[in-house]
Amino acid sequence: MKTLFQFSSFLAIGILGVLVLTSLKYAPVESKDLIGAWEYGTSTNKTVMIKTDKVFSVATYDFTGKKFISSYGGTWKVDGNNIVTKIEWNSLNKEQVSKELSYEAQLLGGKLLNKTKNETWSRVDDGKPGVLMGAWIITGNFADDKASKRAAPFYPRRTMKILSGTRFHWIAYNIETKEFTNAGGGSYTTENGKYTENIEFFTKTAESVGKSLSFQYSFVNGDWRHKGEKSTGGPIDECWSRREILEK
Repeated sequence: MKTLFQFSSFLAIGILGVLVLTSLKYAPVESKDLIGAWEYGTSTNKTVMIKTDKVFSVATYDFTGKKFISSYGGTWKVDGNNIVTKIEWNSLNKEQVSKELSYEAQLLGGKLLNKTKNETWSRVDDGKPGVLMGAWIITGNFADDKASKRAAPFYPRRTMKILSGTRFHWIAYNIETKEFTNAGGGSYTTENGKYTENIEFFTKTAESVGKSLSFQYSFVNGDWRHKGEKSTGGPIDECWSRREILEK
């Protein structure tokens, strides 16, 4: 009798499991559902992806060991169930720069499945709450409260900062020579005019990893004024412009 009861219990659990699995349906991939930050891996081999509506950045690093592993990114779009990317930088393989690469993707239970690479990404945020969400290009500096902008900040050399609601990456690269120069990133907050970065990887100096840096931020004619002290010391008063403005 006991064995029959155990068998019935296992059978019921099995049927329930099948019903739960069959009730989960793959959601069609839509651009709006992918915006924000995603991650997978562990603290010693962590990969974070940030997506705006058109630009994306992926970084892999060992936070515990303070080691940068790789970074790549560029622009992206959805084509059916495929995500099509055009690479602008790749720290491990510059031959991919300017090429289009695609992978099959699905959304299931709040997870992003890259079926081509067999990766499962967990959502970090959906583009909120940080008010700086988007892709920004450094275009100059402020002096005496006035912006002094560079003649060619977007081509061929770019220094870009891409932010979700809670995560940030910055990347310096050359779209013409395909050279990757530097990168950094981590988490951030914006509150009462204060922008705070918590650094999780930084190619210039590993000693900066783990630091929290606070800056003043404000918007001047649509530009982001970024004022404070560098992680390596020294003042900064930078002007960052939204990438989509430069691409018009």
